[in-house]
Amino acid sequence: MEIRNDHEQLADLSPEERELDRRLELLLDECVGSSPVPGPELTAAILAARPFAPWEVRKARSWRVPALAAAGLLAASLAVFLAPLWSLGPVVAIDLWARVIAVTAPGALGAALAAAPALADATGRALAGSGGLRPALGGLLLLSGGTLALIARRLAKRPVRAARG
Repeated sequence: MEIRNDHEQLADLSPEERELDRRLELLLDECVGSSPVPGPELTAAILAARPFAPWEVRKARSWRVPALAAAGLLAASLAVFLAPLWSLGPVVAIDLWARVIAVTAPGALGAALAAAPALADATGRALAGSGGLRPALGGLLLLSGGTLALIARRLAKRPVRAARG
């Protein structure tokens, strides 16, 4: 006897085969119904018997090398940032920092301007689908824009000190 899943083929079965199929299904249902539900100890036993792969997170020893690499990168970036401050003094370090920001800002500004149409399109589609959220999102946008304008105004009013040379 073969297992058939098609309803068309099931109609082609003889009455004896249908009865045998029905009895087999009842037996399988009884077996499944009477078997105990596996508990958390089965899951723990399966996980304990399974071989460990280094990219998994269930053992702390697999995180030693990535954690050391991340700590090394963080220390190196802090050293690169603080090296001018230690050796050149604060004025030269801030001047160097300002020059680095001046070199990198146009690229970030260009990327933000290039992404603006896609962001506006996605925001428009999101607002079109949510009727009740429009006033809340509009208020949030106005609040954030007002906050940025207030910060820019306060920064513009600060007196500029001449650098000692």
